[in-house]
Amino acid sequence: MQRCLGSMGMVILTVLVIACGGKYDEAESTLNEYADAMEDYIGRMEKADSADAVVNAMQDFTEKMNALIPRLQEMNQKFPELASDRNAPKELETVSRRMGELSPKLQSAMMTAMPYMMDPQVQQAMTAQAQAMAQAGK
Repeated sequence: MQRCLGSMGMVILTVLVIACGGKYDEAESTLNEYADAMEDYIGRMEKADSADAVVNAMQDFTEKMNALIPRLQEMNQKFPELASDRNAPKELETVSRRMGELSPKLQSAMMTAMPYMMDPQVQQAMTAQAQAMAQAGK
């Protein structure tokens, strides 16, 4: 009986910890997924050696962004204080630092597409990517 009550207590404690997570837990998860998508894209673009490789990397990144957009928009509405990059809440300092480190790498990776800019598929992929990134910021 005591064992059962002890086990029940652990289950309740676990549920409470999960249910009462931090204020920014969902935002942190979303931002980490965004950072993961950025890292994958950067890696693929750095290795891209053809228009097809650039298009594939861009399309995959755009798909990931499109999947994240509803969560990013919800996060922006729920936590307007996160719109400023300056003072990230303590709970988001790690992911904020990670995003800050990835941003210049993302811009450099996008430059990989420059030699393939005249390719119509690259142009389409860039347009779709730009639209997804614009939606993510709303």
